[in-house]
Amino acid sequence: MLDRAITDEAAELLATFRVRIIGGARQVGKSTLASSQLGVEPTHVFSLDDSALLNQAIDDPAGFARALPHGSVIDEFQRAGQPLLLAIKQIVDAHPAKGRYILTGSANYLAHRGTTETLAGRGGRLQLWPLLIGERLGRRENFLDQLFDTNRAWHAATASAADAGNREQIITWILEGGFPEVVLHQLTPRSRARWFDAYTDDVVNREALRPVAEVRYEHELRRLLRALAARIGTELVIADLSRDLGRDLGLDRATVTNYVSILEAVNLVHLLQAFSPSATTAAKRRPKIHLVDSGLAAHLNGVGERDLSALSTSRLLGPMVEQFVATEVLKQASWSSTGVHVYHYRDREDREADIVLEDRRTGRVAAIEVKASSSPDARGAKHLAYLRDRLGDRFTIGALLHLGPQSLPLGDRLWARPISSLWSASDSDG
Repeated sequence: MLDRAITDEAAELLATFRVRIIGGARQVGKSTLASSQLGVEPTHVFSLDDSALLNQAIDDPAGFARALPHGSVIDEFQRAGQPLLLAIKQIVDAHPAKGRYILTGSANYLAHRGTTETLAGRGGRLQLWPLLIGERLGRRENFLDQLFDTNRAWHAATASAADAGNREQIITWILEGGFPEVVLHQLTPRSRARWFDAYTDDVVNREALRPVAEVRYEHELRRLLRALAARIGTELVIADLSRDLGRDLGLDRATVTNYVSILEAVNLVHLLQAFSPSATTAAKRRPKIHLVDSGLAAHLNGVGERDLSALSTSRLLGPMVEQFVATEVLKQASWSSTGVHVYHYRDREDREADIVLEDRRTGRVAAIEVKASSSPDARGAKHLAYLRDRLGDRFTIGALLHLGPQSLPLGDRLWARPISSLWSASDSDG
């Protein structure tokens, strides 16, 4: 169940580059996209989770890569290390046909500091995320494109009453997250908890992490992941983490920094970088902490098995709603026709916007503030108004997304919209 827009994006890049690199967390559908969705024959899919194939790729990377048919998928390619990338580079340089290889991996191996070969100019990349709500509903979202469409009257694109008013459904989706195994099998809260436990054990495993980095203490890495989950929606302050974890686990600042990078590289944690309106701004530059999936974040915070009312009254409701919206936006940004950079904003006066989107081509900016409230008002958009005034004509629109059903104006280029606007506004329903 993959969005048609994602499949189209992958197919276009496959026709453009010699190597197509599909990244993302484990169990988000990378292999499905690379094989069945792109029409690759099953006999042309080679997974390096298979120890025999992995040994071939390690012992003779050039011979292994050269023997593969054109258009082959190499799944979990990072397990064979940099020699396989060097062999692939030499092969596609000698025979520069488009779509020679499709590489899929659950670790961002190419970003690791020990990797010097990145296939620059030869490989196009696509990042896959857990399922969008639109994918679950059979809809193609265009919310991000709307934010930059100055010819569109935003008030004309209102969510349906059924979508906009269903607060309980949104909270259910937050607790479930978007991993296909959880969603498609409709796991019960208890089964979902077991699945997330097994999932984190599988990913945060010393053997699995060996291609990315050396990890001495798996237990400490798991504790750090839980500590980051407890801080979703806040800025990453390494000093605070190292102080708290150092007291309990004896981890120094350098180790904490390294372990955060590892959790980001294996696509469990996403650090949302800070937006700066100009080089001379007084904005803070710390990234904001999010996890790759709201269901995983809920589980690690111990709310995955609680009922809806428990989360509704929890102090975690606000951070969890923001986590949910942020990942929905990041998913759409990975394939949206409006190419955007996704940031957060906070300055030294504590003015902040949860999500800032910058058009890569024009530099125009849209901003989103997320509220767990069902009754939005102009006070909730005051920092959006500040960014609007600060950026002037660069600012297209500010959206205050909330759990209520109302869609209403809050000022010049400022709107309150239901969170369901993220998926209810679509070109067509599937």
